[in-house]
Amino acid sequence: MPFQSATTECFRLNEFSGLLQLAFGLNLALPILREFSILPRLPITRQLTAIEQLIGLRKYASTSVTADLRKRIETAKRQLIIIDEGLKDWINGCAVGTFFFALTALYFSFYAAMDTSCMGRGLSFVTTTIHFFPLPLCLFILFLRTRTVYGNLSTDVAAIKKDAMSK
Repeated sequence: MPFQSATTECFRLNEFSGLLQLAFGLNLALPILREFSILPRLPITRQLTAIEQLIGLRKYASTSVTADLRKRIETAKRQLIIIDEGLKDWINGCAVGTFFFALTALYFSFYAAMDTSCMGRGLSFVTTTIHFFPLPLCLFILFLRTRTVYGNLSTDVAAIKKDAMSK
C-alpha cells in the first residue's frame, strides 16, 4: 500500500526499494547501449567488404574506374572510423550523465532511509523521476545521433555499390 493513511499520504522506503532496484539496474545498463548504437554499422561494413570483393573479381573497361571505386571505399572506411570515434564520445557522455543521476538517486534513497517520518509526495516524485529519466533520454539521444551519422554513410555506400554493379 503506497500511502500510510488518507490524510498523511506518505510514501515509505520499503515500498520504494523495488522501484530503486529496478531503476538503478536500468541506469547501469547504459554500457549495453554501446552495442545498440553500433548496430547500424554492421550492414555498412558487410557491404563495403562485399563491394571490395566484387571489384577484385570484376574486370572494368578502364583501370581508372577500379581506382575510383577503391578510393571511394577507402574514403567510406575513413569516415566510418571518424563516426565511431564521435559516437564513442557521445556514449561516454551519456554514461557519465546517467552515472551522476544514479548517484543522485542513491542520495535521495539514503535520505529516505534516514527520514523516519516519510518521503512525501514531492520527494518521492523527484526521486522516481531521477531514477527513470536519464536512460530513456540517453537512448533517444543515441538513437537520433546514430541514425544521422550512419544514415549519411549508408547512402554513400549504396551509391558506391550501385556504381560497382553497373560499370
